[in-house]
Amino acid sequence: MPTMKRALASTFAAVALAVGGLTLTASPASAATCQTWQDDNTFGASCNSANAYYAAVKCSNGQTARGVITNDGRWSYAYCTAYGSNVRIAGGAQGKVQWV
Repeated sequence: MPTMKRALASTFAAVALAVGGLTLTASPASAATCQTWQDDNTFGASCNSANAYYAAVKCSNGQTARGVITNDGRWSYAYCTAYGSNVRIAGGAQGKVQWV
């Protein structure tokens, strides 16, 4: 019976994260909950993890912009304007969290 309770708790937690608009992202060492943000020029990410990560996004000119390496819920922003470009929008968010 305890296994069933853990399975249900995990399911409810996953549903709560999905409804809250957060992204569940797996790193090589652990799983973390991340928030992302994007506009025409920038992609940002913040994850509740002690593991290091950075935001990365493919720009319209083919360059890949990356933010600073950070951890512990701090934001990392990848700026396509640094490459004289903008974020390629072709069906939703184009950025991703990269684990270090």
